Amino acid sequence: MFNTIIKRPKITMVFVLLLIAIGTLTLFQLPQKEIPTISLDIGTVSTVYPGGTPEDVEQQVTIPIENALENIDGIDEINSVSTSGFSNIVLRLQDGVNGTEVFMEIQQAINGAESKLPEQVSTPNLSQSGGLGALSSYHVKSSDREELYELKDIIHGWQREIEAIPGVENTIVKGFPDQNYQINIDSEELFENGLEIPNVIEAVEEELNTQPLGLQEINGENVQLALAVLESEEEIGGIFIGRNPDDNAVYLEDIASIGMENETPEDLITYEDESAVSFTVTTGSDVHIPNLHDDVNDRMVDLSAELPEEVEFELFYTQKTIVDEIFSNLSISFLLAVVSVIVVSLLGLSFSSALVVALAIPTSVLIGLIPLPFFNVSLNQISIIGLIIALGILVDDAIVVGDNIRNKYREGLGPLEGALQGSKEVRISIITSTLAIVFTFLPLVFISGANGDFIRALPTVLIMTILASTIVALTFVPIFLVWREKKQRRKKEKSHRVPKEGLLGIQLDRLANWYSDSILKRVVRHPWKVAIFGFIITTCFYALIPFIPVEFFPSTDRAEVTVEVRLPAGTTIEETESTLLEMKDFILADDEFINETAVYAGNGLPPLFGDGITNGGNETGNLLLRVDREKQSAVETISRWTEPLQEEFSDAEIELTTIESGPPVGAPIAIALQGPEVDTLIEMSNQLQTEIRNLEESGTVLDDMGPLRPTIVYEPVREELEEQGITLAQISEQIGIRTEGIPLMTFRTGEEVIDLQLTLDRLEENDELDLSEIVIPSQGNGEAGPPELIVLETLLDATEVEEIPQIIRDEGVRTITVRVFPADDNDDVLESEIGTITEDLQASAGSDYTVSLGGETEARTDFILELATLFIVVMFLIYIVMAIQFYSLSIPLLVISTIYIAGAGAMIGLFLTQTGLGFMALMGIVSLSGIVVRNSIVLLEFIKQRRDEGMNIEEAVIEAGRVRLRPILLTAFTAIGALTPVALSGDVLFTPLAISIISGLLFSAVLTVILVPAVYTAFATKFGK
Repeated sequence: MFNTIIKRPKITMVFVLLLIAIGTLTLFQLPQKEIPTISLDIGTVSTVYPGGTPEDVEQQVTIPIENALENIDGIDEINSVSTSGFSNIVLRLQDGVNGTEVFMEIQQAINGAESKLPEQVSTPNLSQSGGLGALSSYHVKSSDREELYELKDIIHGWQREIEAIPGVENTIVKGFPDQNYQINIDSEELFENGLEIPNVIEAVEEELNTQPLGLQEINGENVQLALAVLESEEEIGGIFIGRNPDDNAVYLEDIASIGMENETPEDLITYEDESAVSFTVTTGSDVHIPNLHDDVNDRMVDLSAELPEEVEFELFYTQKTIVDEIFSNLSISFLLAVVSVIVVSLLGLSFSSALVVALAIPTSVLIGLIPLPFFNVSLNQISIIGLIIALGILVDDAIVVGDNIRNKYREGLGPLEGALQGSKEVRISIITSTLAIVFTFLPLVFISGANGDFIRALPTVLIMTILASTIVALTFVPIFLVWREKKQRRKKEKSHRVPKEGLLGIQLDRLANWYSDSILKRVVRHPWKVAIFGFIITTCFYALIPFIPVEFFPSTDRAEVTVEVRLPAGTTIEETESTLLEMKDFILADDEFINETAVYAGNGLPPLFGDGITNGGNETGNLLLRVDREKQSAVETISRWTEPLQEEFSDAEIELTTIESGPPVGAPIAIALQGPEVDTLIEMSNQLQTEIRNLEESGTVLDDMGPLRPTIVYEPVREELEEQGITLAQISEQIGIRTEGIPLMTFRTGEEVIDLQLTLDRLEENDELDLSEIVIPSQGNGEAGPPELIVLETLLDATEVEEIPQIIRDEGVRTITVRVFPADDNDDVLESEIGTITEDLQASAGSDYTVSLGGETEARTDFILELATLFIVVMFLIYIVMAIQFYSLSIPLLVISTIYIAGAGAMIGLFLTQTGLGFMALMGIVSLSGIVVRNSIVLLEFIKQRRDEGMNIEEAVIEAGRVRLRPILLTAFTAIGALTPVALSGDVLFTPLAISIISGLLFSAVLTVILVPAVYTAFATKFGK
């Protein structure tokens, strides 16, 4: 087939040009993003239980809903938090399930469980989250927060406008309080008019709960019948309640203060010392970020024109800036890589061969891009780095084919005959080595979870580009060299000249002769000694692993530092905001490198710079610092301010973080404590935190339970209750109506939805509940006449205590997680010491309680185990391919041994540069597996061919070394040249990958040309093959 293609160059080139054109169109149509879409498939079930304690919420809301969900197929994890008045259940779906169908089942289960919940509980709300990140975020700011609140309807109108733009998934507005229509009844007015609370509730509901009147046929026409009802909130006060003893009509406004009121906001935002509201735009999975940002930003600017003059509108964050920076840096790296590959090619190849390599690069890349849309791969930093890695590999085929064809021309063959024989001679080894590379990277496509979503673009791009390069090398390269050779032979003045084989061609020939005549001749005399000594040296280098820093995903070189703060339970959101502002002033007073700040009290920042706050509330918040990273990095800022903030604000739990260059893995070290009793778990957590804080470099240590919440417990006086015939339900109603109130019906006017809330003598902020002012009718007096009114003070004893602020459940088991953020991220000794502490704690905890070490350590271990499994699969697939090619069971082991050699080289590079051994470094080592086997295959295939021609073992090995040294060195150094710009770029994510590949290739290129011939000679001599 390939010979036919080479013999028909014009038709072949038409198809090549067509594929190039399609690839070019694909390049401009692929979505551009910062990182690949990381699918999380997370659902959140939020339920409000007004006034409920954490225990009440857990038992009466959380557990019934969890029980309804636990048997649904497709749910991987169920975690929940039950806090005062609120239940939050987080569901994570399994990888690969149909999210739409599973969420439908979840909603049905929630609807079924709703009937088992207390009447006061609001309808559980299921929300979904499909991925991480946001397109952009804006601030609308003013010096007057109340003025911002008046813009609520305008901003919500913006949401409808922006969400209508194609590519926008949804919008998130933070900073506005919820509103309800408050009906606060005056008890004195109510009783003076001879009315009771049920009279008010019944009157309001009967006024608003009307039935449609339907249609009536009148005079041959269907006429709609309608009842005139209240049309605006101002008319609610005119609802008729009843008549007083004087037979006068009593209306709602006569006995209650009514009107719209703001609830306590979930977020209080301050941006650059002014009150603000945040407007964040999130995207779908397949969008072109720069283009979508331009569309959204233009619309936002137009919409902002309707704001009052005194209100400012500013862009706070956009992914477009990051994408433009990433693509600019990686584009430069890509161009430098192309130049490096061409320069290296010119050193060892003739100009025509180097020109072939230069043309093969864009051709292979563009053809390799064509399938990417079908695999949902976008242009992002992961896919571009895949292209850069591919650069160093894809030219290998062109170099090997071109070099062998040039050898045939030097032997005197004609242009077409030389191309046919030269390409045929290396065709099998090229196809086999390509399959080896494909099999190397193919298992990476199947890595599970967020890590798989993050890295999947890299193997996909590599596989497609390498397949394209193989096709180009076996078709386009021979055709081009035929044309080039014919042209040169037509020039009489060059007809008898041998073209110069590269700028260093003569030197490389001398090196090849010296290598084969001096080195290999000695190697083949003592193959066993050379092989054993070489593998001992290689093995010794693996002893460097304990001295290499370990960092799963390094922190990015970004300007943002997030300070997450959790104050003692019971802290109001206003106090939280005040504390965050004090922290901001404390930092700015002594750090001139921070040029921008934002305070988010409450639930924290929108999803811009990481996971955000888990279990947020009034006592939590974020302080965002933007640093001049040219003068001070984010990591330096964290190191500088962690201890001073903890010392200055000792009552707060403070955690400083920056963005990780990968999917989130949580705290570096996390210890999960699980068991039946929360009090026991708290004691274990306190003991664990104390012991860890006593360790050196322990850094920040905290748990997700937090300090106890101040609580007033009303203990019933049972004897009095029994004597008066009063129940606890009646007492809770009397207290609840003064604190949380009673939700009434929803009042709708056009598009506006208004929630009605009924209270009686509502307690204002900072008011204490006075039991002596609350009376309840006695049910124990059987005498005629009005019932005796009993003061609650005689029925209850109030005691101030501290109780748990929340109950956290993991897979239905009560859990507290202690998180550790070490001062030194690479302190393996600290991890070991914490492991010992957790083992001792488990030994003393009893069988009902478990202590398990997790966090980034667990994530790293799980990933390494998964990668090790895939690596075994890779080795097996490569072995099968080699066994088929060489029809041998021993030669594949020889090929695979080069991977072992390359891995040792990667360890050397990581150790010398003190680069972290993490996710991307391991990806680099896996990538090496596919790259280094090529050199072995080419060398062994040549030996096999020469032995088939009648040479003995020693002659075949020496001759193979002479002929194949040039392409082996060139292919290794072109890959090194392609990745050197990346290694020198300082990119925290890709530098480990580049260093591991470069050092592995250098080491393996040197040892492969010695150890492979030695091992082959040793085995072939002993076993006769």
